[in-house]
Amino acid sequence: MSEKTVPQWLKGVVLIFLVLLALMVFTNRDRMDVYGRYFRETSPSVTLRLAELSSTMDEAALKQHFAGVPLRCVGQAPGADSLGDRVCYATVSQADGHGALTLANFFREGHLVRTMVHVPWWVHGTWIDRFNAAYGTPYHAGKVSDWGGPVLRWNMPNGYVDFNRDRSFNPLEWNVILWTGR
Repeated sequence: MSEKTVPQWLKGVVLIFLVLLALMVFTNRDRMDVYGRYFRETSPSVTLRLAELSSTMDEAALKQHFAGVPLRCVGQAPGADSLGDRVCYATVSQADGHGALTLANFFREGHLVRTMVHVPWWVHGTWIDRFNAAYGTPYHAGKVSDWGGPVLRWNMPNGYVDFNRDRSFNPLEWNVILWTGR
């Protein structure tokens, strides 16, 4: 009776694949909770309406703008980051009908300065197409974002939107939509 064995090269390929997979998961363990909630829990969908955001909005106006989304608002520690001194955030499942993970709105001295949406890797191209259709051809912001890689910028009457130019090679990294008010 002849015994069938797995070729040595195939064992090596499988081992390398498993090591790379484990390394990817380990280096992104802080993101695993966000993805876990995305797949396990039911979160609200949000309609962004970026063109309606305003730097004159306060928390009450923002909560009205995102009605139906349970925003939690907390103060940021001084020097925590440069995005704002207060943040209102929520876990979401979709933004404008496309996959999304979190929504965060940053205030400085009581007024909205930024809205950020984390979107999963697999909807990157959809958002690029959507922004191009809505706001025209972007220009390169000329900087590397804190979230990785070069960013594209679309001007709007009420501010501008930045978005990662490239999708990461790591499918666990998300992309960032960042509206900044004028």
